[in-house]
Amino acid sequence: MSIYLKKGQPNVAAVLQSREDEGSLFQSLPVDLKMAVFSLLDAKSLCLACCVCREWRIISSDNSLWRRLLQRDIRQWSQISNVTNPRLYLEMDSDWSQKEIYLKCSPVVQQQLKVATSTFQQVSSYLKSFIPRKVPKVAMFGPGLETSTSGVVRRILYEENNIFRRIALFPGQFDGVGGGMTLRLPSRHTLHLSVLYSASKQERERREGHDRLEGNKLLQKRDGDQNHPECQVSQYELKPQIRHLCMTLDAFIFVVDATQTQETVSASCAELQAMLRERKFGLVPVLILSCVPRPEDVRLSADDVVSCLKMETLTQPWLVINCVTETLASIDQGIVWLVEQAQIR
Repeated sequence: MSIYLKKGQPNVAAVLQSREDEGSLFQSLPVDLKMAVFSLLDAKSLCLACCVCREWRIISSDNSLWRRLLQRDIRQWSQISNVTNPRLYLEMDSDWSQKEIYLKCSPVVQQQLKVATSTFQQVSSYLKSFIPRKVPKVAMFGPGLETSTSGVVRRILYEENNIFRRIALFPGQFDGVGGGMTLRLPSRHTLHLSVLYSASKQERERREGHDRLEGNKLLQKRDGDQNHPECQVSQYELKPQIRHLCMTLDAFIFVVDATQTQETVSASCAELQAMLRERKFGLVPVLILSCVPRPEDVRLSADDVVSCLKMETLTQPWLVINCVTETLASIDQGIVWLVEQAQIR
């Protein structure tokens, strides 16, 4: 073999011996130093390391390593749902290890699993398309419709795009409330979408953000709660016509502006809870669009939004997903999830 080596090229045997020496050197390190080295690895590298030898498998599966990795990476996750929320497993004192929780909840890992089974999913989706299904009626509401991310409605309903095809209009049923548009996605998922604003355009332009609940045309204060401002989440309820509309809905879309502070997003929790309270026992799915106007904008993480809106207290299926108003990035992915969840019921 040496006759094929160019001048100055290292001998293969020497290279292998060098690597063996390096491996032996690493193996001779104390366990705490090995742990320090492994703590620098990402999830994929740790999973690969566990295949090397028994000792590496033990070290790379250490709970403290995966706990730190989870705390670091969750800030970068683009979506979290009711079944991929790490707090769900941690608060339940699950028997799952930190590694198992991470791999179950990580959107990157879940996406790789989908790719691995993509052929089966495509065939399954094609066959399901022949089964008649009810087109879900969905209401979109939330503070994100009235801030810098308000353009999401215009982009979906009125501007030309390659994601949403506008099929038909339908009228409102309850004092003019509930009208909207039927939309179809390239994946053939279809929905009836109604957009609910908290006030007229002129009123929204005049008022400040902190007055939003007080002047909200969707909500009213519950009897007996006026003297308990500390119970903001429970002191509001839906107005009668909105309550009647709510009982006809199959799913909800709640839009928040992820460029705002955690305190501001938390203030919208009362509006979300009031709407969901009417369908508490219906397992109606909820999609949270955590929007920013442009891709480069600084945003709250999906995990921040989950905490602000107290999503872990909900009993129905939910998904928080990062979106971009300008490009509609990830909005279609969220709506596909919502339609499929609504049609399961």
